[in-house]
Amino acid sequence: DFVPRPKNSFFIFRNQYVRQNARRPNAVKARYSSLCTDRSMSKRARDAWRALSQSERNHFKALAEVEKHEHAQAHPGYRFRPAKRA
Repeated sequence: DFVPRPKNSFFIFRNQYVRQNARRPNAVKARYSSLCTDRSMSKRARDAWRALSQSERNHFKALAEVEKHEHAQAHPGYRFRPAKRA
């Protein structure tokens, strides 16, 4: 059974950033691949992350620690084992 890794502080920030800044696609935009939108959104999230103060980053770090603790409670003995490439 696959168990996803707990999110780190940046991914928690990025999820929140995307929820707050995502726009609903109109008919014209819907024709384009969402990959471009995701890519540009990730770049904007990256820039916003870099602009955060240390205290703001610490907030997301604390959220990541909570998620890490909850993940450890839900999946005792979990250990990240990346798949070997063929």
